[in-house]
Amino acid sequence: MSNKIGIGINVKLINGSLVALKNTLDRVKQVGFDVVELPLHGLDVIVGGRIRSKRLKEIKNILKDYPFTYSLHSPESLNLMNLREAEVEKSILKSSIDFAYEISGHILVYHPGRYKSEIEILLNKQKRLKQKELENLKKIEQDILKSLSSTLKDANVILCMENARPFIGEKGYTYAEDIEELVKQVKKIDDENIRIALDFGHAYLSTSLYNKNFLKTISKVKPYLKHLHLHDNFGYPSYFQEKDQNLLIVNGRGDMHMPPGWGKIPFKKATQVLNPVDCFFIIELRPRYFEYIKESKGALKILIKS
Repeated sequence: MSNKIGIGINVKLINGSLVALKNTLDRVKQVGFDVVELPLHGLDVIVGGRIRSKRLKEIKNILKDYPFTYSLHSPESLNLMNLREAEVEKSILKSSIDFAYEISGHILVYHPGRYKSEIEILLNKQKRLKQKELENLKKIEQDILKSLSSTLKDANVILCMENARPFIGEKGYTYAEDIEELVKQVKKIDDENIRIALDFGHAYLSTSLYNKNFLKTISKVKPYLKHLHLHDNFGYPSYFQEKDQNLLIVNGRGDMHMPPGWGKIPFKKATQVLNPVDCFFIIELRPRYFEYIKESKGALKILIKS
């Protein structure tokens, strides 16, 4: 297994602080990771959809002192199906690509469009959309991403669409919680610079909630796979409103983002299904587990060893 193992920096670890960013990178360097995935929404570099030039220079000045290859995670608030703020949403994505280019980050992870935004789920304000309306929103996303084809190619950036986590009672808030639907969307976009980021944890929860076979389901992304997010859980979904990890961890529920090996995901079988894999293996942990990054790296190497 020659694929590079990396660590995703959770936004709450840095929260806009460049001092915190540097301290986190120092710790990651000590452990010996090859790749670091940076959260664009934690760097305060994109404001109102635009890149702050001064901030960009400050970040680049920090990153140059480290030996890492970088991947990027676009802002989690980004939603190309948010028609009320369509221009800002498109600007955020374009700025994310520009930032990736500036730091030579060739992988940019993107959360596909949501029919219901997080605040609409929380407030229960969104009306039920008809199938034609859902398809129209997917078409809007397709068209926007297709329009960025030359931008991605010129920047040498691959946009990786990530499968979404599911929530109890919110089936269909995004097509991307269903891996088969995500594959269909990528097929329709039909661009070599737009691929899939497979999140093992999200897929395990989704296949559990909707009674699908985990290994058979993830095998369907193989022709489009370019990036992996790895973390563990027990396959027990939670409600959207459940946010307190102190309580969820006791019952082993929700999108826990635990170190590999702590939950029930069959990492070895999953990677065997996907082999040969040519992508980064990014471990994504919640901040409460950051002290276990060295353990996580070692465990993952064992779990995915051929």
